[in-house]
Amino acid sequence: MNVVKSFRKKLIADVVRTSLWVSAASAIAAPVFAAEHWSVTLAGQNSASVETVLVEGRKSTVGENILPVRTVKGIYGTEATVVDTPRSIGQINVEQLNRDPIFSADDLTKYAPGLTKGGGQNAGIAPQFRAQGAEVYQDGQRTYSVRHPTNLNAYEGADIIAGPSSVIFGSATGSGGYVNYLSKKPDFEQQRTRLSGVLGTWIPDGNSKNGTRFTVDTTGPISDDVAYRVSVTRQRWDDYYDHVENNFDAFYGAVAWQPSANLRVDWNASYDDYFDWNVTHGWNRPSQELVNGKYWAGRSTPIIQNGSNYWSPVFESGAANSALLGWERRQLETATGRYTVVPDSFQVANPNTQAAPGAVRGWVYDPNLAGNGLVDIDPQVSQRGEDQNTSKRTRSQLRVEWDASDSVTWVNSTYVQVSEDTTDATGTFQVQSKDDLIDNRTEFQWKGEYQLFGLDTRHDSNSGLIYRYERNTSIAGNNSFFHINAYDITQNPSTKSPQFLFGINTLNPAGGNAAWIGSNGGNGVYSDYFGYLNLPSMVAVDNGKKLYAETYASYTSEASWSTTTVFTQHNFLFEDRFGFNIGASGSYVDADIENPLANLDPQKRKRQDSGNYNLYAAQASVYFKPTTDSSIYFTADRSQAINTGGFANTLSWGANDKLNALTFDSLSELYEIGYKTTLGENLFFTLAAFDQARDTSPDQFNNIARLNVKGYETSLRFQPGTHFKTGINATKIEAYNEYQSQSGFAPRGFVPDNGTVFSDSNVLNRLPSGNFDQIHIPEYNVAAYADYTFESGFGVEVSAWWTSDWYVNLSRSVHIPNSYNVDTTFYYRQPAWSVAVQVLNVTDELNFVNGQGSATSTFLQPMRGRSVQAQVEYRF
Repeated sequence: MNVVKSFRKKLIADVVRTSLWVSAASAIAAPVFAAEHWSVTLAGQNSASVETVLVEGRKSTVGENILPVRTVKGIYGTEATVVDTPRSIGQINVEQLNRDPIFSADDLTKYAPGLTKGGGQNAGIAPQFRAQGAEVYQDGQRTYSVRHPTNLNAYEGADIIAGPSSVIFGSATGSGGYVNYLSKKPDFEQQRTRLSGVLGTWIPDGNSKNGTRFTVDTTGPISDDVAYRVSVTRQRWDDYYDHVENNFDAFYGAVAWQPSANLRVDWNASYDDYFDWNVTHGWNRPSQELVNGKYWAGRSTPIIQNGSNYWSPVFESGAANSALLGWERRQLETATGRYTVVPDSFQVANPNTQAAPGAVRGWVYDPNLAGNGLVDIDPQVSQRGEDQNTSKRTRSQLRVEWDASDSVTWVNSTYVQVSEDTTDATGTFQVQSKDDLIDNRTEFQWKGEYQLFGLDTRHDSNSGLIYRYERNTSIAGNNSFFHINAYDITQNPSTKSPQFLFGINTLNPAGGNAAWIGSNGGNGVYSDYFGYLNLPSMVAVDNGKKLYAETYASYTSEASWSTTTVFTQHNFLFEDRFGFNIGASGSYVDADIENPLANLDPQKRKRQDSGNYNLYAAQASVYFKPTTDSSIYFTADRSQAINTGGFANTLSWGANDKLNALTFDSLSELYEIGYKTTLGENLFFTLAAFDQARDTSPDQFNNIARLNVKGYETSLRFQPGTHFKTGINATKIEAYNEYQSQSGFAPRGFVPDNGTVFSDSNVLNRLPSGNFDQIHIPEYNVAAYADYTFESGFGVEVSAWWTSDWYVNLSRSVHIPNSYNVDTTFYYRQPAWSVAVQVLNVTDELNFVNGQGSATSTFLQPMRGRSVQAQVEYRF
């Protein structure tokens, strides 16, 4: 606690010192930058006869302006400028959404500080924010954020806000930050249509891919008080990585009705069909050699428990179909934690018989086995072509806003979402989830100006009620992941399945692409390589697509929970110089969970639980405005939230077949101090320091980790005119977990020594839990871009990012050095049309992100190499 207090004192002193220095500069420079017109004295004339010449510069439109000109409503519900909002905020405008190469949430680092690349895996629009998970909102209402390909068809902007969501939104799992996507609004003024397309991808250093994305977006008035908007996107995209598709059709429509000056009704709906897409799993067997593009190819050796003995097969070679010469026992070497061969234990007889089947507990890799060794690997190597994910989203949002008077506004917002997801990957990793979501928020907003203790006071408030209902059914089969490092990904990717890994020819009769080849009765399954094995049992579930699932896993559940929240938020500004914001909320949660596959379970294990919980949140901010266009602020936020998890954003089982009460008592704390300034219409600067902590999702044994994060972040936007614009974000992050289990894919990492065990979920390694630094989070992150447009319409943008080094896993066996990437866009733009060519990763760097979010992950995801794509656009 003393360390935290010391950090906060130092943090406040540093930021205040810097803020006051910049404030002084702002006060001097602001009158110059803020001038709408410049007065010029002609040479040779005195002041008495001076002729004043007005020099007027052409302003950029909102769409072209990279400064935060858009007011923010997605924090407190009350409208305020970015400078007057005491939180760290970044903004994305409509042109950036339309023109920038945004493949996943990882690409949002360009637009705001605090973001780190977290392995978007070809999917998702929720970034990794301040080393934590983030949430996704649409027009101020939290959506159900399951991974799916990035699709911006429905949006024309976004606000990126650091830290937990405001009290007016109710509790949320991701407290690192959130992105509030702004839906496309109908135009009452004129008919407008935009046709745009992307063509890709030429890969000079590899296998080029075919990809197209076309969007039609049209809007206009139907009558004086009704307007519409329709947007359709069709994407057929063969991604940079082999066997990774990204295909979807997206439909969006909106209608606005404004019968009077004080009443507006907005309704939008969308349907997104992601009918064929994949995640990019990345490379398994991560090692320091792999960072340099060298892969440990060949066969892994299983460690199979039979009774009290551990056995390993002896292969003739590292070939996938190698003959088996016999068996040898292994034992734990206590000093090193390795499982070494017992001398003189070789035998020809297979110990795994039908009467005594064995169980695979882990794997090792023997670099001296003939055929095993280091080989070059192509960054485009990915996964099975047979794998296919599907997702469907149906969404509808209705917002009614009525100005009852000049000072009172009533707002009601209703958001409905229905989702269906099927993940079919890695041979036998399958998940099906179905989700229903209803979110209704009623707000009473009041604006008042009055005298308080002799001070001119502006008081904006927002109070109201939220009702949110969520229902999720999640069934999954997740056995293959614990064999992930056993696969040799340089082989035919179709063999990335236990069927081939174990040499099992007796598939379950129900079939299906990723049909698990385990047995239901526990009598063992015959393996051509290893004899009879006890494999995790699975049952066939026919939900429109063949699926094999675990009937009694922590993530097999049907859960529903309703949350009723009462909130109030009050923002005060005194004498246009001193601000004070305070808000609080209380939520009542009614939750229940049951096993949806109890009737299919061989043992008919039924389980069900329910409970009621109360959650509370409060936040307070103070700020001082040294000038009209600058502020120094301090914000504190303390809230309890529901911590959903699993393979979908849902509730999961805790110990003793009960709801885990810790799921409903996830404490989040934020302390942030910062400075913001806008110098006229040309420059925007921010500096912030933060100290955050959050209870993470509890596991099935009721263990819970607390993530602590502290750091600094800054941003700059500079746009002196219509020709040049530039921006930069920089972040320093330090994060650690107070408790971290080492149960996972490879606790000691992948070590090619024929003794260090991997893919055992810590069953054999038995490494203790403890306090660990948060891995795969670079301490320093910088992203910058510069754009110059000539009078002719030709232009070029250069964007780049740099990160400091990081480690892949808790064992710190693999170190990723400092990394950077440079992208360029060459374009020609006219009022009605434009064309552009984008060259991504110009220098063809071999960069990485962590391919999976967990601290014990064993995926290392190479990022895209040098690639080229084209864009076209026509507007009328």
